[in-house]
Amino acid sequence: MLEKLKEGLGTFGSFFFMPQLTNPKLAIDTLRISEAKYRSLFENIDQGVVYLDAAGIVMSVNQAAEQLLGLPHDIIIGRKFADSCFKVIREDASVFPEEQQPAALTLRTGKPVEGVMGLFNSERQSYIWVVVNAVPEFRGGEDQPYQVLMTLTDITRQKQSEGKLSMASVIFNNIGEGIFVTDKDKKIISVNEAFTAITGYTQQDVYGKSAHFLQAKKNNLKSDDELSSVTGNVTSWQGEVWRRHKSNTDFPSWTTVSQVRDSEGEVLHYVHVFMDITHFKKAQEHLGFLAYHDPLTKLPNRLLLKDRIDHSLQTAMREGSQAAVLFLDLDRFKGINDTYGHAVGDGLLRETAKRIKNLVRKEDTVSRYAGDEFVVFMENIPDAKNPAKLAQKLIDTFNAPVFIKGYRLKISTSVGISLFPQDGKDTDTLIRNADAAMYRAKKEGRNNFQYYSLELTTEAFEKMSMERALRQSLERHELILYYQPQICFKTGKLVGVESLVRWMHPTLGLISPKQFIPIAEESGFIVALGEWVLQNACIQMCRWLDEGLLIKKMVVNVSAVQFLRSDFVATVERILHSTGLAPSYLELELTGGSFMDNSEQTIKALNQLVAVGIDLTIDDFGVGCFSFNNLKRIPVKKLKINSSFVVDVLNNANDEDVTRAVIALGHGLHLQVIAMGIESNDQQNRLMDLGCDEGQGYLYGSPVLPWSNIFQQLMK
Repeated sequence: MLEKLKEGLGTFGSFFFMPQLTNPKLAIDTLRISEAKYRSLFENIDQGVVYLDAAGIVMSVNQAAEQLLGLPHDIIIGRKFADSCFKVIREDASVFPEEQQPAALTLRTGKPVEGVMGLFNSERQSYIWVVVNAVPEFRGGEDQPYQVLMTLTDITRQKQSEGKLSMASVIFNNIGEGIFVTDKDKKIISVNEAFTAITGYTQQDVYGKSAHFLQAKKNNLKSDDELSSVTGNVTSWQGEVWRRHKSNTDFPSWTTVSQVRDSEGEVLHYVHVFMDITHFKKAQEHLGFLAYHDPLTKLPNRLLLKDRIDHSLQTAMREGSQAAVLFLDLDRFKGINDTYGHAVGDGLLRETAKRIKNLVRKEDTVSRYAGDEFVVFMENIPDAKNPAKLAQKLIDTFNAPVFIKGYRLKISTSVGISLFPQDGKDTDTLIRNADAAMYRAKKEGRNNFQYYSLELTTEAFEKMSMERALRQSLERHELILYYQPQICFKTGKLVGVESLVRWMHPTLGLISPKQFIPIAEESGFIVALGEWVLQNACIQMCRWLDEGLLIKKMVVNVSAVQFLRSDFVATVERILHSTGLAPSYLELELTGGSFMDNSEQTIKALNQLVAVGIDLTIDDFGVGCFSFNNLKRIPVKKLKINSSFVVDVLNNANDEDVTRAVIALGHGLHLQVIAMGIESNDQQNRLMDLGCDEGQGYLYGSPVLPWSNIFQQLMK
């Protein structure tokens, strides 16, 4: 464009450059035509054109220059160019001195100069950016230009685009959110500095890898795939995505994925912007925790308690199971608060929560209900009296002193119990009734528990009293072993004696095992009781052997609870070693249904006993839960027929058939069969006819103390 303009100037300046025309009129016409052409080019060119004289004064401007400067030509002409622009700046936004501007340099050096300037547009009140070309013009024979032709090319849009790109680059590299860009195939091509700070991965670590590389395995979705499936005008996706850190740890992020498309709508890139929301989620979880928990004790509050009870009662109603609510209140807590201050009171509440949680089952819910009131919800309880055990444990644990901030505090608690479904079928009713029972406990002198039903309270206290006395029976030497003989049918000789424990209660007298063994099993006392029985039975057997009484076996009952709750094999071996009794003289009767579980641990333990030389007998075979499959895996030597079949073996065809079947099964497995509860010769004879091997019952002798002469008589 500048060349065309210069060409026009050459024609317009024919005063200097045109050849001499001999016809003056023709010369004038030619000059006018050339000037018209120049004027048309000068005014219609899209570049700004400015003529400056040797002093830098504007002589002429075209319309494009006026529009760029935002000033009419009559204000621009006759002034220095720099004065008409108000402000001229460099690309770094600093002031552009007049003497360093392209036109001034051209006038001073006589050489063309090109540069970029920012010119303030008065009309728009903003800067425009132009490329300036300053071209000197000379007269013949002169070294200094007499004028300068200056063109102004508008590059404002280009500069704005460069500015946006520069700003985008600044934002990309300085923004706090991590950014990574993938190509249309979802391969990573660029990451920012925040990406590296958040994930630990550098550009080199991830370049060319799939975007899925950055996702943790715990994600249930894949953001890129979801975005790729979006159709229509929706070109972005956002949501929570778990990311991988270079250290092999995962963290949650809030991610926005956007598509970048070309002019034809084809996807070019995916831009992933994400932030680590670990702290936000922790804060969110903390707020969620505070909404459902007591901030002092960290226990569930009323809201969470009610929700759990509501949910559990629905299950209990469907399954027909029982549940219980225990309402606890610390006795005289207000006095502790008033005497020692709230800091000590708060410490006591925290210790209370800790002690309660240490006593309940995993499935139970412990809640701080209000102040010094706590609620325990027990779901799926085995029987109505079961909550009383927990209530007594809670009372006992609070009888132990509490040390808070150097103070020794003695406290107690009162507990009220309500049961589902008999005391209420909804949460509010159960809690209200347990609260009422708790107030009755306080009226009864505090430091006790009460059921909502008075009858259940009485029964529970009686059972608690029995259990407490039973635990003391060993220390008080109240347990006694009786022995009942077992006879071989073929020889009529004594083959063994069964040890049977009895309890001589200080006030109730002699108590049958049927009354206290279930309590011992339920409370776990059966482990200590069973060990005592085994120890004393082995000692007695050694005495009889020393006396020359030839008894083949000492039979000791083993409860399934006793077997499963202790290292029973080690206990047996220790007792045999300490008493000096040979294992071949010991026979263990397995009672109860838990031996039917057929677990590898049980099978292994029973085989260890047999390997030592001890015989095993299945007690109550035919009425218990022992499976036939266990008979193949446990090396038992004998089956014992329950006395309920023996009683009617003469009068009831069904009982006789069952007895015959048990004997046939035992013999088919090469086992001895013994019947218990034999009281007459007719029963004995019938059992012998059916093939039974041994017998036990009052026909041969009732359970007696060890010094009885019955054994000597049987040996004759």
